[in-house]
Parts: sequence; C-alpha cells; structure tokens
Amino acid sequence: MPSAAPTPASPAPASSALSAFLRGIERRAFVFVQVQCGRDEVAQAALGRAMRAFREVSAHSPLSAWPAAFWALLVAQAELAEGQSDIPELGALSSGPRAALLLRIVAGLDFAHAAQVLGVSEPTYRFALQRALQQLGDAGVSYAVLGALRERLHRQVKTLPPERAEALAELRARVLRDAPEPGPVVPPPPSPWRRRLAWIALALLALAFAATFWPQTPALAPGGVQALPVEPAPAPMPAGSDADLVTHPDFAQIAAPGDEALAADLALLSWLASGEADAALGAAEQATPDPEADDAP
Repeated sequence: MPSAAPTPASPAPASSALSAFLRGIERRAFVFVQVQCGRDEVAQAALGRAMRAFREVSAHSPLSAWPAAFWALLVAQAELAEGQSDIPELGALSSGPRAALLLRIVAGLDFAHAAQVLGVSEPTYRFALQRALQQLGDAGVSYAVLGALRERLHRQVKTLPPERAEALAELRARVLRDAPEPGPVVPPPPSPWRRRLAWIALALLALAFAATFWPQTPALAPGGVQALPVEPAPAPMPAGSDADLVTHPDFAQIAAPGDEALAADLALLSWLASGEADAALGAAEQATPDPEADDAP
C-alpha cells in the first residue's frame, strides 16, 4: 500500500528571543538605512528583507553571533550601495566609506564586529574609516561637527515619528509570523469620460481651424453695388372693425363730431353761466365815468 505524500512542514514559530532582538534593533537599523540611502520607504523595504533573511539565519546561529549577522545582511541590501544620503555633513562620502562610518556612529559596533559585518579584516576596516574621516576633513567637517551629528542621529533613533514606529512594529510582526508583505496599492483606473471629453474638444478645435479655410463671400470692390435681398411686402392691415373703433383713444370725438365746437367754447360758456361775467360787467360800468355828467353846467 503506497504511503501518503509527506505534508510540507510549516515554518517554525519565531522565538521570544528573536522578537526581543528585532524590537531592540529595528529603530537603529531603520535610521542606519535611511541615512545611507536617503529615502524612508525604500529604507523600510530594505530593512524588511534583511529581517526576513535574518529570521532564517537566527534559527541555526548562536545568540552571540546575531548582531554581526543581522548588520551584515542589512549592509548587503542593494539600496544601501545605490542610494544617496540626504545628510549634508556626509555629502562628501561615497556609499562604502559612509557605511563604514555609520556602523560606528549609528550601529555602535566596535572595530572587530564592524570589520566582520563588511567582510574585511580589522586593519582594512580601520583604513576605510580613516579614509572617510579624511574626506570629511577635506570637506570642512570637523570632529566637533561629526560629534554633533552622532548625537543628532542617536536622538533620531529614540524619537522616531509615531507613524514610523508603528509601521516598524507592524513590519516586525509580519516577519515573526512569516506573513507576506502587502502588495502595492493599485489606484483605480481613470474615468474614460475625461479622455473622451478631451478628444471631443480636440475635434471641435480641428473643425474650427478647418472653417477658417472655407471660401467666403468676396469683398465689395470700391464703387460696386450689391443687390439687397428681396423681402416680401407686408400684408395689408384688415379693415377696421367696431372693436377697433371703440378702443380708439379719440372715440368720444369720433362718435359725436358735432360736439367738437361746443367743447372748444366750454370754458367761456361755463364762465357766463356762473354769473361771474355779469358781476364783472357791472363793476366795469361803475368804474367808467359818465361823459354826459361831465358836460352838465
């Protein structure tokens, strides 16, 4: 009877020692990579890959070898050799001497462990470190400036922004669970209407441009005559009706034409009828002297 196929073994759960080690080193490691390559998201991605590789190495390595093994895996990430630091004091250093210096002032490794991380002998590492300090001196970076930079980077390790510290904690949790990294967020496809409207606008502009080449009516020469378009004569007004007569503004005069002369003398007749005319005539007679009375002896 054939035996059943063996079930692939699930990865061993991470130990509490590995969790404590990663928790204690993740902040310094992030600052190290960020200073070396100059980009936060790239630094966190490189740190995640180094953590995953170290998870496998830690399973068969003694605890004393963990620091050198971890930093060696971190320095081997391609982003550290290709990136450019955004720290002005380190602008004169190339990636190699810069990594040799950061292993001392950020990682805090001694000469022997730093040489082990870089895979070189201790004298070679000392020479590389001396070369880096000489380049900084030529660029005007003194030992006092370098010491201030060391203190600033140590404060940066302790005072990472809360959102970055939370992102590192989530990264460590995924590494310990051996969970895959979340895929990149794919933005939704753009609406096709925006592109269609752009094409419609372009077509309208093309039509407007083509219209400028259409033949137009030639301009009238000096002294020329151009016939006006023939317009139809307006329709005759219909004959007036009784309704038109009633609504006429002079309907009263049209209806009684004989009253026009009476209306003209209406003011005079009203004055005579009021008696004011007789009174005025009597007063005038009294005021006029009698010529016969003047001639009497």
